[in-house]
Amino acid sequence: MLLRVARNKYNLLLMPRWSSFLFLIVLLAVSLTPAAGHASLKQFGKIKGQIVDVNNARIARADVLIVGEGLRWQLLTNTEGEFQMSLPTGEYQLSIEAPGFRRYASQKFQIKSGKTQSFKIEMKVAQLQVPASLDQESDFCLMSCVGLAGQVVRALSNV
Repeated sequence: MLLRVARNKYNLLLMPRWSSFLFLIVLLAVSLTPAAGHASLKQFGKIKGQIVDVNNARIARADVLIVGEGLRWQLLTNTEGEFQMSLPTGEYQLSIEAPGFRRYASQKFQIKSGKTQSFKIEMKVAQLQVPASLDQESDFCLMSCVGLAGQVVRALSNV
């Protein structure tokens, strides 16, 4: 019985050492986890931009296409004409389309780890192109409408 009490005292003396050892292992594991997570975040960068017209008015809901490294992302600008996105590091090209404007295509650019690539893009107004067949018909319509308006004005002046 005396031997048994002595063994229990011995185990109680080892218990604090064992729990300290376990605590150090857990502390080491927890301290390494954020470093590993942080390293994977460094392989991404950001792209952000603002789309405006020649008068610096912001263009909302423009289609933004980002292509590179075998990947494609498509998004819309917000009401302020802005967009942003996180991308894996690599080489990309940007394409933007909006109704009433000419399509914009950027040169290739690099997204670097932990960095932001910024763009302010001025869209040019698209030229209205009318097919030749419609052009002749519209001239006829315009002449007819002007002639009709003249007749209405003369008719009203006689009343």
